[in-house]
Amino acid sequence: MEPVVFKPPLYQQRYQFVKSYVDTYKPKKVADLGCSECALLHTLRFWDCIEVLVGLDIDEDVLRRKMHTLTPLAAHYLEPSKTSLTVNLYQGSVTQKDPALLGFDLITCIELIEHLKADDLADFREVLFGFMAPFTVIISTPNAEFNILLPKCTGFRHPDHKFEWNRREFQSWVEFTGVGEPLQDSKNVGFCSQIAVFTRNYTESEESLKRKMEYKSVYKTVLHAVYPSLQEEKYLRQAVQKVALFHAYQIKANFLQQFIPKEENEESHNTDTEDEEPHNTDNEHGHCMDLKLTSKWPTLPQTEQDENMEPFLQGDTLYVPLQKIFCVPKVKELCGNMDNLRTMITGEATLSTDGNAILYHVDLENSF
Repeated sequence: MEPVVFKPPLYQQRYQFVKSYVDTYKPKKVADLGCSECALLHTLRFWDCIEVLVGLDIDEDVLRRKMHTLTPLAAHYLEPSKTSLTVNLYQGSVTQKDPALLGFDLITCIELIEHLKADDLADFREVLFGFMAPFTVIISTPNAEFNILLPKCTGFRHPDHKFEWNRREFQSWVEFTGVGEPLQDSKNVGFCSQIAVFTRNYTESEESLKRKMEYKSVYKTVLHAVYPSLQEEKYLRQAVQKVALFHAYQIKANFLQQFIPKEENEESHNTDTEDEEPHNTDNEHGHCMDLKLTSKWPTLPQTEQDENMEPFLQGDTLYVPLQKIFCVPKVKELCGNMDNLRTMITGEATLSTDGNAILYHVDLENSF
């Protein structure tokens, strides 16, 4: 018999099925029951639509060994995401009722139910569909009919499996699909992993939800991690300051380029300018500068053009209008309006009296 080889591996196909669902329906609250080593949770934390991600498993040791894969890294603080993400890991049984798993959009049970005893399976069904009652449930479990195509499988696929359903037995629960297709001449055995998708067809009343919330918490919290996001003011303020002040400094540097003398060789300079008076540039306050202007200084890409937004010198102070900085797309996206920009850079930049410009002290005589 030709061996069955799954490309990509079967576990990745199961995860991909869940990821495709998340891509399509954008659930905000997602839980994985029997999360074990948290591999699916680790993958799902990169989806922007997910705001709450929860894992539940009976084995606390496994959760503690793998929980570091779900904690924020330094990069998450350097570049906070737009949306918030809270990750919780709980130690507990899927047959226990706990308010921590109420109100979810999606709950996944990937290769879980075959590990439950008959009595536990009955309790689990009531807890999952009666108590937790998420909008959608995705359940995958081995297809016993496929085992004949697995040469090394002489009984159940895993020593901890309490049962393995065939397609008819699983269909008694719900219409199903699956992943892990057999070879062309073995289509009659179905998928290697059969998958059921349950969708709640009713709206739970507020009274019912309130009663459930009164249940005592029985899960043990192993991990509670809140990822930095731009929804938090301190991270939004840091992001605005980083982007806005960078562009303000760039505008300043570009403006000052016009005062850098042209580079000319000494002979040419002596020949061409021997009898010429130095080029004097008077600013509006009468200060005379012995400088030569270069060609027009480069400007940053802008979506709005307005002469009133250009930086200008007043004495030894350079004014960089906030409106010019606000026109930078990223700054506008982060701030939303000028008042927010002004508020968020206050204390990190010196502002003009009217608050409409960032001020820089410049010493033209000694700078070049």
